[in-house]
Amino acid sequence: ARFRTWLPSVTLLKLSQEDATWLGGTPQEWLAAGPTAVVITQGSDGLTAFTHDGSVHVTPGEKVDVVDTIGAGDTVNAALLHGLSLSDALSVRALEAMTPGEWQTLLRFAARAAAITCSRAGAEPPYLAELGTL
Repeated sequence: ARFRTWLPSVTLLKLSQEDATWLGGTPQEWLAAGPTAVVITQGSDGLTAFTHDGSVHVTPGEKVDVVDTIGAGDTVNAALLHGLSLSDALSVRALEAMTPGEWQTLLRFAARAAAITCSRAGAEPPYLAELGTL
């Protein structure tokens, strides 16, 4: 119940599939309560972004030899925010204006970052130089 009270104050909601299942509800219900976009991570299966206009953007995960998954979700969140910052898209209006191509680029960037984190022991996210360009 507390989670739902936060939604009107959230612009970008990022959850793992496990957390989303535990919390109950659907991305569409959460979007109706406030966020402009909801990103669900699905481990090696990738990421899915649901946007307020009803669009769904799916990006597969990057294949790596997994050493440790600790920190992967935090890395996705950081990569999403970094990518949005580089694109000057941190506002509600800018998120709403993102094209499908921009969402795909952003989600691939986040998937690449998470894959690098999972290829290392401990929560060691990648340096920007390891990710290449957005």
